[in-house]
Amino acid sequence: MHAFTVKIKDLWKTYDGQRQVLKGVNLTVEPEETILIRGRSGSGKTTLLSIIGCIDAPTKGSIFLNGYDAAKLSQKELAKIRLHRIGIVFQSHNLIHDLTVFDNVLLPLRIGKSKDGIKRVNRLLETFDILELANKKPSEISGGERQRVAIARALANNPSILLADEPASSLDLDNCKIVTQAFKKANREFGTTVIIASHDLDLNNHVHRKYFLKDGQIFENSH
Repeated sequence: MHAFTVKIKDLWKTYDGQRQVLKGVNLTVEPEETILIRGRSGSGKTTLLSIIGCIDAPTKGSIFLNGYDAAKLSQKELAKIRLHRIGIVFQSHNLIHDLTVFDNVLLPLRIGKSKDGIKRVNRLLETFDILELANKKPSEISGGERQRVAIARALANNPSILLADEPASSLDLDNCKIVTQAFKKANREFGTTVIIASHDLDLNNHVHRKYFLKDGQIFENSH
């Protein structure tokens, strides 16, 4: 399930026919890597993640998911990839406030018609040390706990890739460290490829490779 490569070739994204956000981006992400994409606000990080996550499409260029050209896949095939192969952690976690922690994590498994959903949810909650929060609503737990719930939910259908957009931007230092460890667990214990877009310099020491987005172009950063 997890041998999943992302290859981006000469990717361009233009909005309103004139505002160029991405300009000829080339990037290859190997299976089970953790990579960090840094860049100032408005540099195109969220746009790039949206294209990798099959939420948006490039204006020009190609993205290959496990060798398949995303532009040639049907909407049904793309929806299946989004449900089963790609997990997304949003900046504001996007949990459903009326559902408990348990039911938030269970939701993707229900949509995917999984047969062992309850067992899977219990394992995820235990892995990320939030099992005791199972019956609480998102409003009853801390920001760091909500983000760990969001990571568990993103991993519910055992995706090949986990995308995280500024996952620690609203958290204090202690919660940032806890969330960082959660990503490391996702990579180590579930074999998930992790792509993080973040300003957080502390993540530098916890990834395999680092990139910097500037003026719509991407550069590998060895520092």
